Amino acid sequence: MHLQCLIGVALWPTSRAAKCRAWSRRFICAAVALVVFLSVSGCAGFETRDKRFYYRALWNFALRDHLKELDIDFNGVDFGHSHLYESLLLTSSKDVSAIEDKARKETLGFIASRPALPPNEEAIAPTYMKLAWRAQNTFDEAHALHRSTYDLYVSDLPAIEKDRAIAKVLAYYQSSPYAITARRLDHQRLDRLPYSKAFRHKFPLFNATIWAYHYLQVAVYDPLSAAPDLPGKQQAVQPILATYHRHLEQPPVQWTFMPLVADYSPQFADQYPVIANIFDNLHMLHDTISDILASSQVPAWEEKRKEIYWALDSYYLASADTTNPMVVPEPHVPHGRH
Repeated sequence: MHLQCLIGVALWPTSRAAKCRAWSRRFICAAVALVVFLSVSGCAGFETRDKRFYYRALWNFALRDHLKELDIDFNGVDFGHSHLYESLLLTSSKDVSAIEDKARKETLGFIASRPALPPNEEAIAPTYMKLAWRAQNTFDEAHALHRSTYDLYVSDLPAIEKDRAIAKVLAYYQSSPYAITARRLDHQRLDRLPYSKAFRHKFPLFNATIWAYHYLQVAVYDPLSAAPDLPGKQQAVQPILATYHRHLEQPPVQWTFMPLVADYSPQFADQYPVIANIFDNLHMLHDTISDILASSQVPAWEEKRKEIYWALDSYYLASADTTNPMVVPEPHVPHGRH
């Protein structure tokens, strides 16, 4: 009994110290959690980043493996959009030379560097990502749908399997809360919002460069589909690539509206009208956000963020289909230029 008491007395300080250390750790963790909570609560721009992986299949990266030249040019497209948005924000859209000369030439330089992999857009445009990350994630998922369709058009899958694969890719895309509406939007009405055309009027060269990107993205579908084999596909895209690079050297400032899928790939638009709608709406969303960032009517950071998200949630996301005033009533107008 005496020995047990001695042991208990000997261990008591150690136990007490351990308890103190445990309580100290708990206090520190609670304090850190409180600081983080208060920081997040006080940060109006905080957003949870629930990014989703692309659709995985054996035909992933067929474009990169077999049509490297086209894939490289698409990587340049990804850089151009992000670098533009970042430059518009950092200059408050007031310095024409900073956009038309510096930012545009930096984009052309990146394209000329022949990037083998897509760029890290968060590293290119950290300011824009903080402003409207949810809008950027909407772009990312639609661009992934673009990439999947290119991969399938380049792959050696039989036609019936290709159709099934495209249906699966589309279903995967549309299961996302970031999916752009597959219904036809009234692009002319969207181009008459209070801030519409601000970007193209202030920065016509960079706007025409963006539209040249969109030309490349939509013009390759029908030539790829018509080519009987891989050498034929490689040959079929050469005139389109040549035209695209001419547009980069001499931006088509005479264009009055963005390229639409049916204008350059009517067979694709007829075969996959839902996907064609998504791509046209995606490119219109790019124009809308460019206009908001460039417009003096939406001057402040929080106002720009609010307007971007208002347009996204009200007009562009599929979740707004039942209340979206920009949806063209059925039967909708034909694809192509209105």
